[in-house]
Amino acid sequence: MSSTGGAVPFTVDVSADVLTDLSYRLDKTRSVHPAVLDGGENPWVASRIDECLAYWRTGFDWDAQQARLNAFPQFRAIVDGVGVHFVHVRGVGAHPLPLLLTNGWPSSFVEYLGLIGPLTDPARHGADPRDCFDVVMPALPGYGFTDHCRDRNLTRLTTAALFDQLMTDVLGYDRYVVHGDDIGGGVASRLGMMKPDGLRAIQTANWITPDLDLRDPSVSEAESDYAKAEGEWDERHGAYAHVQRTRPHTLAVGLNDSPAGLAAWLIEKFLTWSDPATRHTLTDDLLLTNATLYWVTQTIESSVRLYALPPVAPSKVVVPSYVVVANEPSLPHPPRSLLERLYDDLRGVDRVEQGGHFLAVEAPDALVGLIRRNLSPHRGINL
Repeated sequence: MSSTGGAVPFTVDVSADVLTDLSYRLDKTRSVHPAVLDGGENPWVASRIDECLAYWRTGFDWDAQQARLNAFPQFRAIVDGVGVHFVHVRGVGAHPLPLLLTNGWPSSFVEYLGLIGPLTDPARHGADPRDCFDVVMPALPGYGFTDHCRDRNLTRLTTAALFDQLMTDVLGYDRYVVHGDDIGGGVASRLGMMKPDGLRAIQTANWITPDLDLRDPSVSEAESDYAKAEGEWDERHGAYAHVQRTRPHTLAVGLNDSPAGLAAWLIEKFLTWSDPATRHTLTDDLLLTNATLYWVTQTIESSVRLYALPPVAPSKVVVPSYVVVANEPSLPHPPRSLLERLYDDLRGVDRVEQGGHFLAVEAPDALVGLIRRNLSPHRGINL
């Protein structure tokens, strides 16, 4: 029998001692030489990181950002022995559909805050009030104010089971839908594999694909091209994942001790995975609020554990599913036939014209529109 507990209100309240220590460490940051041209890194990205670090030292107002976070109702609950932090906002309307939003690395619940108003109160944002949602945004195990869970062998599958218990056993929902990005998108797909009783549909911006034997005659040319392009992406852009998979502790020794190093590691991904056309939405305050959350909770080590744990082979997703393909630089787009190998009930594949890896910030209107169009019909109530 799983142990669960009731949700209790939570307030972000970072102590003055932690902030004073952060300020001291930032003041003592040792500068590095400019990025090497043609060395695999973008000099503009390096310059942008330097600008953010300078702002963190001299202009960033954590108190203002903390107040913004605390404007949203937050809670913690014990779910199967794990303390889970989450935002929970009730929808304004007759039949709100419970929606689980789950992000990934290097992000946090800050990424989704701009979606809450349009999703919970669509009438106030010029949309149909029948499309209202109850929004639940939990932090992954090892992230933010959720327990670090260093004593658990967590996977995307066990995290999916944890979040299902949060939605059903703790919050009492008898039905819900899911949207996930990055690791959260993997969690959404694992929920679709588990097919718990309350799950109605999933939408993911981080799809899963099978391992292909390119010698198999059933593999199409488009599928073969995608597999090769995915391998090329891993070679050119996957250094972070390789390090986090093979040397997570060594990496964390440096990043947990240096706020500048931590911010650079996180911010570089925001800058290189975002769509150049929407990159301006990634403000200094957003990037540094996210970095500060990782710093004050000391979760860089625990947040990368999912990269280091042995992968679990995926099975088929058996609930109604929707895949969102962002306009992320260099990321290959999967052919529908490849997705259909693992998504048994694939209802749609939506390509976003603008907005990269962090769609909730880069293209919030587009993402809200997709959630309404794809997931709202699964509320199971005749209106």
